[in-house]
Amino acid sequence: MPSGAEHDLGSVDGFEVEAIGERGQRRFRLRLTANGETASLWIEKEQVQALSNAIEQVLVQHRKEAEQRRPPVGELSDFPRHPTHDFRVSRLALAYDDGAEALAIYATDAGADDQDRATLRGSFSRVLARRFTRQAQETVSAGRPLCPLCKEPLEPGGHLCPPANGHSDDALAWLGPPDL
Repeated sequence: MPSGAEHDLGSVDGFEVEAIGERGQRRFRLRLTANGETASLWIEKEQVQALSNAIEQVLVQHRKEAEQRRPPVGELSDFPRHPTHDFRVSRLALAYDDGAEALAIYATDAGADDQDRATLRGSFSRVLARRFTRQAQETVSAGRPLCPLCKEPLEPGGHLCPPANGHSDDALAWLGPPDL
């Protein structure tokens, strides 16, 4: 996408999140498909969670009476190796269009300075939004579990937990009781 450009995908027919790599080393991307174009938007795990929460809040605020529960996620759709647009996101924004009953995502490219940053827009249906929130929750929760005290990811060998003064339950069990 050219620097400083604003590109509108229009109404997307695919809006998914994918985690690539091993637990603890994963990279996350949003995958959008529309009218033969594709966008691969690289974001952080926390951004996936925040976007999912924001979409859920918008759906609750604009609830429809006949709306069903979230549809099942299913498998990821096919996605090209070289998408039309591919960049790391610096800013995400979300909007809701009451008339169209659709949400829109705005993503800004992190790869350029402020004056030359490109923005990509895509709108998606409430059904895709509900499917995305379920998929995002499943994708995020498939990672390493979080420490209940510090909320940092737990490593297989434990971790240094500031609220526990640098110790975890495993470390305390391993050290045993103090000698008095």
